[in-house]
Amino acid sequence: MDAVNDIPRSRIIILLVAFILFSMAVGYRVFSFQIVHGLDLTEQAQQFRFREDVVPAERGDILDRRGRKLATNVPADRISVIVHQLDDPGDTARELAQIINRDEGEILEAISHPDREWVVLQRRLSPEASQQIKSLDMDGIVLDPEPRRTYPMGNFASQVLGFVNFDYEGSYGVEGAYHSLIAGEPGHLIGERDGAGNVIALGHSTWDPAQDGADLVLSIDSSVQRIVEEVLRETIEDMDAAGGTIIVQNPNTGAILGMASHPGYDPNEFNQVQDAQLFGNPAISNVYEPGSTMKALVMAIGLETGAVAADTVHPGGPYRELPGGERVYNATLMDFGPESMTEVLVHSSNVGAMYVAEQLGEDDLYRGLTAFGFGDQTGIDLSGEESGLFPLPGDPNWYLTNLYTNSFGQGMAVTPLQLINAISAVGNGGQLLTPYLVEEIRHPDGKVEQTEPEVIRDVISPETAQAVNQMMTTTVDSAQRVYGVPGYQIAAKTGTAQIPGIDGGYEPGATIGSIVGFGPSDDPQFSVIVKIDRPQESQWGERAAGPAFQEIFEELFLLYGIPPSDPDQVR
Repeated sequence: MDAVNDIPRSRIIILLVAFILFSMAVGYRVFSFQIVHGLDLTEQAQQFRFREDVVPAERGDILDRRGRKLATNVPADRISVIVHQLDDPGDTARELAQIINRDEGEILEAISHPDREWVVLQRRLSPEASQQIKSLDMDGIVLDPEPRRTYPMGNFASQVLGFVNFDYEGSYGVEGAYHSLIAGEPGHLIGERDGAGNVIALGHSTWDPAQDGADLVLSIDSSVQRIVEEVLRETIEDMDAAGGTIIVQNPNTGAILGMASHPGYDPNEFNQVQDAQLFGNPAISNVYEPGSTMKALVMAIGLETGAVAADTVHPGGPYRELPGGERVYNATLMDFGPESMTEVLVHSSNVGAMYVAEQLGEDDLYRGLTAFGFGDQTGIDLSGEESGLFPLPGDPNWYLTNLYTNSFGQGMAVTPLQLINAISAVGNGGQLLTPYLVEEIRHPDGKVEQTEPEVIRDVISPETAQAVNQMMTTTVDSAQRVYGVPGYQIAAKTGTAQIPGIDGGYEPGATIGSIVGFGPSDDPQFSVIVKIDRPQESQWGERAAGPAFQEIFEELFLLYGIPPSDPDQVR
């Protein structure tokens, strides 16, 4: 009792006041959390406990016509962080940086933000990375399953396939054009979570299942695709060229069996591509002056309209003087003398082609070229297709000289697909077809949609088609051509086109060498176009593109078991 009395009264009062103030502060905090902020905190807790997740649908596979997977999905995880559960944000950032290949400081900043409860750090982790993260056994780290798109054959057919971006959206190629079909419909999961963010199995949850996407079967034959890619790569190297395109089409259906352009890219590493132009498909989006390959189609129009016949002979000469006084010469400045229409193609005579155009006149020539599809998209099932540059009489940029220069493929621009599709119409007997890449759509419910050949219109009669077929075959057979296939008959036409300059005119010495045709001549099964950009070893289409054309047909005949018409000639 005396000890208590010894404590100064003032100290007792101070302690009592301090206790009262402390009690009031605690009471205020309790009141603040439970009453003032209670609703907000309850809502935040509920949101965290019953977090809604979008569950991606299984994206459909893309297969070639032989059933080989060109694009598919592999298991992957998404890593997220529950910020307030981290023991040491710095240690977490340091450990994860090495695994998910992100900057340590960047991770630390993301998981240290005071207003964040939940942070997604990385999507589509590799299985190895997921296993490493699991082995860390760190609080606050959550792994959720999420699919990752993969292309098992790397850069194979990349500009045909396109890619799937980090938001799992299809971009370019088939992935972009058919995204809504192969992506499916995502599901939603509102699940009751434990403290680590995992769904409680017996807890209350709402599950709206995802609807998986359809599988696509392409008309692409991976064996043909491999041939054209390898031949194109070798030809570009041999010719010291800037790039090129090769297409193989079935002329009887419009199906694309192979389509390759160089340079390309690896869709697995699309985010590493520096030049976005590589994502486009030059076979459908790059236009060029076709040069003398156009002569075969102008000849077909001439025969169809009766403006000329196969045995019609024009007077010849080394040049033709146009109405404005300008002289246009044969490519080699040669005078072939009087020529039959077959010889016009054999000699690739500019003067002869201009003669046919003059006999046709404006109306028939441009009506015929338009019927073959020039100046319009082919309708292939890809996005990004160009319609070409094809001025018509009456357009502000059309002049009378176009009537003559268009006859040998100058003053107009086409895509490689437009040209091969037009030549396929000659090969199949006169029908212009819609080219396509997707042969089947296989829906998850088992329904299969099959693409049927679509005839756009008849452009020439079977008789005219056969006549031009024979003229083109004679062109290959004559003068020991370097692009014929021993033992087989092939119909083809070469082209050497100048490249327009930026300021008008043409770039000196710059050409595009090309060849287009079909075979076997007596029963065409394949149409092929080879286009080589800026070849340095030879500027001529026959030398720059011809050997590739020959090799592709040799490989096609072997692959599909097509017997030769003359077995004794097979080498």
